[in-house]
Amino acid sequence: MALVLVLPALAQQENRRPRFNPEEFNARMEAYIAQKAELTQTESDKVFPLFREMKAKQFEVMKKAQKLKFQREDQLKSDDDYQKALTQMGDLNIEAAKIEANYYKKMAKAVSAKKAYRVKMADDAFHREMLQRANNGFKDQNRKPKKRPN
Repeated sequence: MALVLVLPALAQQENRRPRFNPEEFNARMEAYIAQKAELTQTESDKVFPLFREMKAKQFEVMKKAQKLKFQREDQLKSDDDYQKALTQMGDLNIEAAKIEANYYKKMAKAVSAKKAYRVKMADDAFHREMLQRANNGFKDQNRKPKKRPN
């Protein structure tokens, strides 16, 4: 009788993706970047505090952009409201790009421009690889990504 109750719960757990762990994700990302950019421990100690600070600032800016993207349309009354939302989203994307540019300049001073460039390329490659893995997971499991709320 106990097996009848426990087996379905265990089967359900096996089909679930593990929960996202931001600390684990960031540790994997930094290890990947350090390896691909060929950073020494000393260089990593200089670059990653700046890198983390940059990502935190960009995250705050992009949270604001996401909030604008997911406004309900009944909150936007006129064409001017839509234009204002578009302008604000564009401005926030520009702000995030400026943050990135400023921090990569700081990294280039902390190590070398070559290493800062490699960090940037490795960061981009890591995120592309993670997206590919996520997409392959959806294909392999015959699952579709969740739809965004309107």
